Amino acid sequence: MAQRILVIGSQGFVGRALKSLLAERGAEPVGVGAPGTSADYEVDLTVSSYDPEALAERVGAVDGVIYLAARITRGSCVNAEARQNLRVIADSAVRTFEAFHERYRAHFVYCSSIKVYGPSEAPLAPEAPVIRPEPFSYGSAKALAERLLATSALRTGGRFAVVRPSFIYGPTQRADNAIPIFLSACFAGKAPVVFGHGRELRDDVFVRDVAECLAEACLRRETGIFNATGECSRTLFEVAELCCRAVEAVGGPAGLHPVLDPSRPGKAWIDQRFDRTRTDAVLGCRATPLFQGLVEQARWMRETLERTASQRGGAA
Repeated sequence: MAQRILVIGSQGFVGRALKSLLAERGAEPVGVGAPGTSADYEVDLTVSSYDPEALAERVGAVDGVIYLAARITRGSCVNAEARQNLRVIADSAVRTFEAFHERYRAHFVYCSSIKVYGPSEAPLAPEAPVIRPEPFSYGSAKALAERLLATSALRTGGRFAVVRPSFIYGPTQRADNAIPIFLSACFAGKAPVVFGHGRELRDDVFVRDVAECLAEACLRRETGIFNATGECSRTLFEVAELCCRAVEAVGGPAGLHPVLDPSRPGKAWIDQRFDRTRTDAVLGCRATPLFQGLVEQARWMRETLERTASQRGGAA
């Protein structure tokens, strides 16, 4: 019988890829999204009146819950927006974990982030202590959620896994992220601009790889922490160079190379490397090579640009 898996945050970038992958694996994905997202079930997780017990009753029996819901912001850790982040990322997650464990003994998988890790010169493995999350509400809330889930599991006997993705890229990614910005510049025939010295190490992971880690952790009912990262970290300048080559590979402008803009500093906190040994061994997952994933994203962007141009031409 197919496993019925609840995906909370199903209409987002990762959620769409995850639902598709679960269906491919023979599971029955059920989506929960914010009001107005056309999810199977629409729930506002930002309000204090959110009732996970009522959601569990509405949804019915499930074998697993994968919790993706989050708001990614870089604001203060003390303002009203930060408190709303905290409710969605930590409070609602733990209450959902407890409600679905109590009613259905559902396995729970929490999508966290590499932003819970502190600075480190060595590759960061899941065993590394969460010593200093990024100084914004997103990473701090993710770190708190992990601690609260662990405490709740000790009290209730619930079982859960944590998946920590790095910087996620792929088709349908938001246009205001680094990789889409680099690719868009290349399609326009312009050199992508890298701020600062460009030597910060950055780890990028393909969206389908993150979906696979989340799905396998849930379907296999694994516990513990897993890094969902790329095959290796690269400097930001190297990532921009690969974006140039990916656009060229799908028929875009050739011969472009990134340029540095030292007038604006880079982001020192992204200077990290990661160890995904446990992910590969326990979940059987393998990272998509960055260039391969970038070519797929560049191809999707080219097709989107061509479709948009065709629609504008038809309208004229």
